[in-house]
Amino acid sequence: MKSLRRTTAIILALLISTVTALSFPTSAATKKKPAAPKKLTVANTAKGVKVSWNKVKGASKYLVKYKLSTAKSYKTAYKGKKTSFTDDNLAPGKVYSFKVRVYKNKKWSAYTKAKKIMFLDRPQLNAEELLDMDGITLEWDKGKGAKLYKIYRSLKSKNSYKKIAEVKASDSHIIYKDRAISKDYIESYKYYIVAYNGSYKSAKSNVDYDVYGYYVSGQPLKVTISKGQVYGDIREKIDTYAAFVPELKSVTWTSSAPSIAKVNSNGIITGVKKGVATISASGKYEGSTHTIKIEVTVK
Repeated sequence: MKSLRRTTAIILALLISTVTALSFPTSAATKKKPAAPKKLTVANTAKGVKVSWNKVKGASKYLVKYKLSTAKSYKTAYKGKKTSFTDDNLAPGKVYSFKVRVYKNKKWSAYTKAKKIMFLDRPQLNAEELLDMDGITLEWDKGKGAKLYKIYRSLKSKNSYKKIAEVKASDSHIIYKDRAISKDYIESYKYYIVAYNGSYKSAKSNVDYDVYGYYVSGQPLKVTISKGQVYGDIREKIDTYAAFVPELKSVTWTSSAPSIAKVNSNGIITGVKKGVATISASGKYEGSTHTIKIEVTVK
C-alpha cells in the first residue's frame, strides 16, 4: 500500500512539473539580452555627424548616447525606431564618442563599442573663383579643427575627380592657385575640397564648383563653316565657353592649312575648301606668350 502511494505521488509530481513547463516556457530567448546592433558608423556630413547602424530584427527602439571625449558621462542623443541619426548640435573641432543599444523582447541590449569622431565643418568654397592666364584661384575660410585640406579636380566632361594638392590650414583664410593646367584649350573644371585632422575628415565642400579654365588635354574648340563663309573673331567663339578670357596683346593669327581655312590679322576666318584646319591666336599676357586654338572644319 505504501508502495502504491509512493508511486502515485511520483506520477503526480511529474504531471505537475510537465504542466508548469508547458505553461511557463523558459527558453533561452526569454532569458538572454538581445545582441547589440552591429556595424556602428559615424561620419561628418553637411548637416552634422551622422550615426548609423544595422537594423535588428524585431527591435522596438534604439537608444543613442554621446559625450565629449573629455566628459565623464554620456547623454541621450536619440531614442526611436530609425537606424540612423544626424546630430546637428555639436561644436566644430571637438571630439565626440557615440554608442547605441537596442530594445527588444522587453529587454535592452548592451551598448556597442563607442566610436569617436571630430566634428569638422564642411568647407565652403567662395563664390568668386578667379581665372587668369596663370591658373585658377580657389579661396575658402579655415574651419575649426582643420589641419589640412585636400583639393580635388575634374574636367566637367570627364566627371572623374583626382586629388591635385594638399594645403596646410595655417591661415584663417586660405588661397590656392591651380597652375597645373594647359594654356591652349578652354573647358569647364569642377573642384571640391575636404578638411582633415589626422584620420578625421569633413564632408565634401559645397556643391561641386564649375570654374571655366583651360582644357588639360583633348581637342581644341571646334566650329564648322561652309566654303566661302566668313567667320568672325576667334575670341567671339572663345567667349561663349569662358566666363573670363583676358585680352591677349600683340596677337598673331595663323592657320595650319591656309588652303582650307585662312585667317587675317584681325582674326577673321574664311572657308576656302573642304577639310580641317587649326586657327591659332598667339599673344602676350603679363609678359608671357599664350596660344588659343580653334579647329575649323570646312564643309
